[in-house]
Amino acid sequence: MGTLLLLSFTPLLSSLVLAENPIISESLTLKVYYDGYVQISNGFEINQTYPQVTFDLLTPTPEDLLLVDEQGSLLDYAITETQVNVFSLGASQIKISYFTPNLTYKTGKFWTIALDVPVNTTIILPENATIISLNKVPELIESFNGQVTIIMPYGEIEVSYIAKHVLQGQPGSFDLMPIIIFSTLLVAVTIVFLFKFLWSKKPQEPQITGKVLDLDKLFDQNKHLRPEEVQVITFLGENNATAYEAQIYEKLDLPRTTTWRLLKRLQKMDIINIEKSRRQNIITVRRKYLKKNQVK
Repeated sequence: MGTLLLLSFTPLLSSLVLAENPIISESLTLKVYYDGYVQISNGFEINQTYPQVTFDLLTPTPEDLLLVDEQGSLLDYAITETQVNVFSLGASQIKISYFTPNLTYKTGKFWTIALDVPVNTTIILPENATIISLNKVPELIESFNGQVTIIMPYGEIEVSYIAKHVLQGQPGSFDLMPIIIFSTLLVAVTIVFLFKFLWSKKPQEPQITGKVLDLDKLFDQNKHLRPEEVQVITFLGENNATAYEAQIYEKLDLPRTTTWRLLKRLQKMDIINIEKSRRQNIITVRRKYLKKNQVK
């Protein structure tokens, strides 16, 4: 009777041993942006009988952390240093996504992404990036529409590259279109002003027609703006110094996260205000860079 009882428990003990590690498989993708930020996407297949699972993070300060199950439902979690504890009961798959600037560094014009990974890792470089060096032979390297994708083996990896950010409609690194547009608008406004001034039959009292952006003053006081920042400011100048965040995103044709970080930089430089509304943010130029345009 004792022997039969021991045999009946043997399968149960085996299943407990096999289930000691709730993580069945793991995938890792790193998408690199022009400004050095990296979007980390970790995919896990797990034992759904576990009430919670602990995962290692690649950075101690993740930004915009998001965890979902195979249905796309949000999961509750708690972060402790470089780990995240996920309350995963009933989930068979978990996807973790977050951003960090801590995996890349820049030396001159060369960028490098370096880290130690536990599994084979897919790295997606920015568009038009050129690989300079790899510390080991990749499992796969391919290019599609100017964007290079590399699969690196697990362990310490280091990839150096040059990121050439070409703005839409401009073959070089600096976009001259905003300057041309501004010059054309300035000439047109001057002609209209002179026409109304010389040909008006009845003199009228000056009337304030609105506030316009003083681009000369703004560019003179901020001489180290990036090409993308110049494009945003010029676009605001064409739209009465105000625009929705979505309009700027469409104008730049950049990822939303990159556009948002660009706007936050301009806000820190005290050039713009970001006002929250019910549907989307409103971007306005600071009052100190506005001037009143009086027309007779």
